Amino acid sequence: LSVMQLRMAEPNKDVVGVQELLNKRINEFVDEILLPYFGGMINFVKDAEQVTDQGREQRVREGEVVQLVRGFAQDYRKSIDIINGEVMKCFTNFNNGTVILQSALTKMIQYYNRFQKILGQAPYKTLPVRAELVNVHHVMVEVKKYRNQF
Repeated sequence: LSVMQLRMAEPNKDVVGVQELLNKRINEFVDEILLPYFGGMINFVKDAEQVTDQGREQRVREGEVVQLVRGFAQDYRKSIDIINGEVMKCFTNFNNGTVILQSALTKMIQYYNRFQKILGQAPYKTLPVRAELVNVHHVMVEVKKYRNQF
């Protein structure tokens, strides 16, 4: 892709097609790398949003929420570090590695924001475990440590 971009003055359909395939594969890889560490939260968010979109009432899953909140608070730093290591091991190319790592960390933060938003709505907004949520600012500070690791 890089060679094609350098040799062509303007992007053509081949370059665009290869870029689209690359982006699709990056998204697939990002999803796969996040699942072992944040899969519970991701699945909870997807399920809760689907129920809301269908206009159905959420059923309280307090035990699951408590486990997700406490698990995230306890493990998110270690998980981010492991993800960073995996990406560095798999993608030694600076540009690709940086793009993939930032995509993964951005997607993780987006899911965590959505998770917090869901917990701010009924029937979860009265759960005491909400006080244990990690502030998204703290998560972003941790993510910034990995901005230029390559």
